Amino acid sequence: MRRASGCINHFLLGWAAVGLLATGCSSTPAEKQSKAEKKDLAQVRVYREAKDFSGRAAEAGSLGTSKATVGRSDPAELTVLRESFLDERDIKRAQLVEQGDNGFMIGLEFTAHGSLVLQMNSLAVQGQHLVVAARWSDGTNVMGRFIAAPIIRRQLDKGFLVFTPDMNREEATRFVRGLNNVAVKLENQPKPVDEMKAKKAAEKAAKKQKKQESERPSSTFKRDFDPFLPQP
Repeated sequence: MRRASGCINHFLLGWAAVGLLATGCSSTPAEKQSKAEKKDLAQVRVYREAKDFSGRAAEAGSLGTSKATVGRSDPAELTVLRESFLDERDIKRAQLVEQGDNGFMIGLEFTAHGSLVLQMNSLAVQGQHLVVAARWSDGTNVMGRFIAAPIIRRQLDKGFLVFTPDMNREEATRFVRGLNNVAVKLENQPKPVDEMKAKKAAEKAAKKQKKQESERPSSTFKRDFDPFLPQP
């Protein structure tokens, strides 16, 4: 499911105008890319599959349930509780988990609160599905869809949820990066060190150190101090 976002388009057009005016900008392509990536944002929702007392799928619309279609090439329709029990506020860190043959999975690490909620809910739905929904932007369009429905075989008590998403690598990379940017904004993880700024700071410090080794810095006082002269 793909929908254009007028707000994002206006935002991008505004930044394009600023870029045309700022002809004197000395940012390198890598710095520009880094700045753009920091603006990526993403959202996630985790839902429980809904079953009736006999263990069959509950009817959609009953007891606050809805239908969720997961997968595009081979879609599966599941009935889920409409209210999610985890979202991006519970994410501490997201990452791509590399697999063989150029495959990958997505791993979500949760905060202390999110880990406890995941543990309790995974215990209640063993043998059933959790359904994961995602929303992210490619810089022009905003995408949102159900991306995974992993079956829970055991209690998830380590604070991690790993699944294979219905995404290509570029989509997954943007989604993961967006979740991590949100986690930084929410202070669920520390702000990452800007490697380029750190490198420039280190180079500047090295130059200063070299200069200090070869010459003394100038005095910050206007008047020299001579204790043999009358003091004011």
